[in-house]
Amino acid sequence: MPGAARGSTDPRKWGRVRLRLAPGDEVEAPTYESVGGRLLKILYSTRCRMDCRYCPFAVFCRRARSIWRREKLVRTVLRATREGSIRGLFLSSGLYRDPEDVTLELVETVEELRARGYTGYVHVKLMPGAPGWLIKRALESADRVSLNLEAASASSFSEIAPSKGRWSSDLYGRLLLAAEYAQSPAKVSTQLVVGAGDDTDREIIMLTWLLHRDGVGVVHYSPYTPVPGTPLAEKKGPVSPLRTGLLYEASRLLRDYGYEPRDFEPLLDNGDMLPVTTRSLKEELARAHPEWFPVDPARAPLWELLRVPGIGPRTASRIVEARSRGERITPQLLARLLGSARFRRAAPFLDLGQRHLPLRDPLRG
Repeated sequence: MPGAARGSTDPRKWGRVRLRLAPGDEVEAPTYESVGGRLLKILYSTRCRMDCRYCPFAVFCRRARSIWRREKLVRTVLRATREGSIRGLFLSSGLYRDPEDVTLELVETVEELRARGYTGYVHVKLMPGAPGWLIKRALESADRVSLNLEAASASSFSEIAPSKGRWSSDLYGRLLLAAEYAQSPAKVSTQLVVGAGDDTDREIIMLTWLLHRDGVGVVHYSPYTPVPGTPLAEKKGPVSPLRTGLLYEASRLLRDYGYEPRDFEPLLDNGDMLPVTTRSLKEELARAHPEWFPVDPARAPLWELLRVPGIGPRTASRIVEARSRGERITPQLLARLLGSARFRRAAPFLDLGQRHLPLRDPLRG
């Protein structure tokens, strides 16, 4: 059977499912532990005519190649679902034919699953340059679609995936079209291979902000891991998950907390990279912007509350709701809403009258 779809490099999240479809007909397929549960996460075909410099399935890699038969894949998903082995399907493929043909094959596979009563989660990968009518069709049958940008700029992309199409039109433009059709950020995602190209964190943060602004709900950051036999393996070492962890946190702050790319400027080093830190990125930003604080929780708008370490969207909304009910925003109320640990994190950045801690103290430490 074809191999696993490229994604997280954490080996703890990967597994295998073995299924007996019929007497003498057994199948083994890869699974992945996502946030919502285990997915069957596979490539429809490991054949690919692209020459991506980092990919183990690139055309120049010497390895066994295989392709699913649609009927067998459908039966595998249905059987795994009935046995409780998976909660959904992530379906991608190598570009073994024209991108439109490959995307159509994936979409028709999902449509057949739905026609046979499958109601589980489906994430389907779009190929570069997929036409609008086919993107719409994919969105009708899948819970989420994605198109991997791979890099944060056209120049970086051309260095690591020279034959995969034009970044601006075949990837970025198609991804934004999917977001326009979906009208729901949760239905559209993308992925960057961080460190495969020369993109800086500044460039990645700017791209992430633009994508969230234009309706792409999730941006995944896959740390580059050298694959023996690929051209990049001879030139670049592995990227630390600490870097991608910071980028995931930056993405959440941009999407859910109202931060903008310029807010990250004081943290960037001379190479436009974020610092490796043991503190949260939100706390680093608070320390880098003393002009934002202290925040008066009795009067501050929602967006100012969201800048305070220890206060997230839910608790910020609860504070605003408490004010609307006429409640006094006392330290005791905040401690109850936030919990003691988060209140201690937030207190140095809040104006609590006579009881607030001076902002200058935490900024020194």
